[in-house]
Amino acid sequence: MGLAAFLILFPLLPALLMWFVRGEKARAIIVYVAGTVIILASITVGVLYLTGYDQMYIEHSGVVKYTLFAVDLILSIIVATQAIRYKRKLPLALAVVQIVLTFVIEIGPPDVAYVEFAMYVDTLSAIMVLIIGIIGSLIVMYAVGYMQDFNDIEKAKAQAAGLEYKDRRYYFFTVMFVFLSGMFLIVFSNNLNWFFTGWEVTTVCSFMLIGYTKTDEAIHNSFIQIIYNMLGGISFAIAIIIIAATANTLDLQLIVKMGQQGLLLFPIGLMCFSSLTKMAQMPFQSWLLGAMVAPTPTSALLHSSTMVKAGCFMLIKLSPCLGMNFPGMMVAIVGGVTFTLAAAMAISEHNGKRVLAYSTISNLGLIAACAGLGTPEGAWAAVFLMIFHAVTKAMLFMCVGTAEHHIGSRDIEDMDNLFERMPSLARAMGVGIMCMFVAPFGMLVSKWASIVSILEVGYIPILFLILFGSSITTFFWAKWLGKIMAVGAKEPSVEEGMHGCERLAIVACLVLTLAVAILIPVISGNVVVPYFTEMYEDTFNMNVGNDDLVITSILVIVLVVTYLIFFGREKVRKVPVYMAGVGRDMEKRTFSGSMGESVEATQRNWYITEWFSAKVLNLPGNLIAICVIGVTLLATFLMGGVL
Repeated sequence: MGLAAFLILFPLLPALLMWFVRGEKARAIIVYVAGTVIILASITVGVLYLTGYDQMYIEHSGVVKYTLFAVDLILSIIVATQAIRYKRKLPLALAVVQIVLTFVIEIGPPDVAYVEFAMYVDTLSAIMVLIIGIIGSLIVMYAVGYMQDFNDIEKAKAQAAGLEYKDRRYYFFTVMFVFLSGMFLIVFSNNLNWFFTGWEVTTVCSFMLIGYTKTDEAIHNSFIQIIYNMLGGISFAIAIIIIAATANTLDLQLIVKMGQQGLLLFPIGLMCFSSLTKMAQMPFQSWLLGAMVAPTPTSALLHSSTMVKAGCFMLIKLSPCLGMNFPGMMVAIVGGVTFTLAAAMAISEHNGKRVLAYSTISNLGLIAACAGLGTPEGAWAAVFLMIFHAVTKAMLFMCVGTAEHHIGSRDIEDMDNLFERMPSLARAMGVGIMCMFVAPFGMLVSKWASIVSILEVGYIPILFLILFGSSITTFFWAKWLGKIMAVGAKEPSVEEGMHGCERLAIVACLVLTLAVAILIPVISGNVVVPYFTEMYEDTFNMNVGNDDLVITSILVIVLVVTYLIFFGREKVRKVPVYMAGVGRDMEKRTFSGSMGESVEATQRNWYITEWFSAKVLNLPGNLIAICVIGVTLLATFLMGGVL
């Protein structure tokens, strides 16, 4: 467990150095070295635990306790200060409430509540450590090159407008490393007080990164994020106080066992509510969409691969407590509704980052629905959905960010001929998109497992939502895939300007995506199935047989080998484009129209905004989610779910 403490504390060192080191080369060296150390330490923790080394760290009061209390206060004060600066009354009020609750936690029942182990590593923690350490570090490394281009572009804009520009990358990387520290604190914590501190660190770091550019839109969106996530934080704090007062414990493992016996359902429901806010589920989805205004590494790190996964982590931890009870139904219904409606809203979007944002919200909804089932089979599906989504979506965000800097747009409709302009990037993006919805990749396998799990539980309305939502995802992913795979007139490549760190991060995520798809039977049989069998103390009936997983693994291997055999050996023969008519200029794709005029052939997607836009679907989705959350929490409280 010394490595666990190291992973929590070490990122604070490069964070501190980033604040004082302003040189380009020095910053890059610090990031690369720190990222490599975090990756190696994370792999070591994962290997040690998954190969049988299991040790728990006993809590020590005193320095740690008061340090975390001070961190909680500082985080609330930061929010309060910014709220005063920008004259935002609601965030200020929420910050004050949280400060009061922090003092109650410190001097009230939680102060003397029983905790056997403050830090605890299990299989789910080990998986999360690998996601945070490897994917998170790769994204921070990617940000070195991306933020250099971003800084140059923003500086040129400011100079053109006659404004003074200040390079604030030191601030950006400082917050990124602090965020990693907070995530490690979450996944290692068995003491809910410790867990809560890490939870709030990620919330405030997200707030600071969304508002990084200091534009009016960025400031506005950052406050939307902090309002929604502080509502979740306050809910979490109240749950801690109730659990400590009624059960005299803050030991997460013990709380889960009590939840399995039907106890503490109301505070567990409050914790689930907090997870839903962190996961940007309806009606809180607007904060994640607003976060797309931030630099792309923010989207990749906080809003696809790690921060939102903190909510997934808590729900999967609590999944044995859920099922056919009010908190379980709340999570499953809200997740199902969000999965379907967010996927539908993605159809109407042509901004690449917003499509990824809606897809993220949708996939998180499916993870929530699986966790809410309260079965080991549902939790199995949730874990693999989380793994594949984290790796693949981080890669796609990075691809879109790099493409934007080189082709000047993140609009899908501007990605014509991307295979000519950025061939390597287009290949990675194409594989990433296929991994999200095409067999034999693991995301589709996980979705199939989720559908079977929901059917077995008997949640028929949710089953129809998931089936319909899954068909919708095919629609918007296929549109994008067809766009980037189409090859037209020869265009010069603009890929040479990609930074080495960008290539490294994208290729590494691509390799990890394929590796996890290939190793899915090994990961399932040796890691995930044993964990949930023990966690649920029940027989594990695999919805997707191990033979099926082996077949998908072999198919992925065949695809990879086939690609590698023919890579670089293609002999391209250029032929005129056939346009079912009299062509005029094949390079420009023009042909003679019915009236003899010159017409340019173009390919454009259908977005069906009159049916599937956010304006149409947000209101009914939000109303359903609000009613479900409100009714279930109230019913749980009235039926004696406090204890």
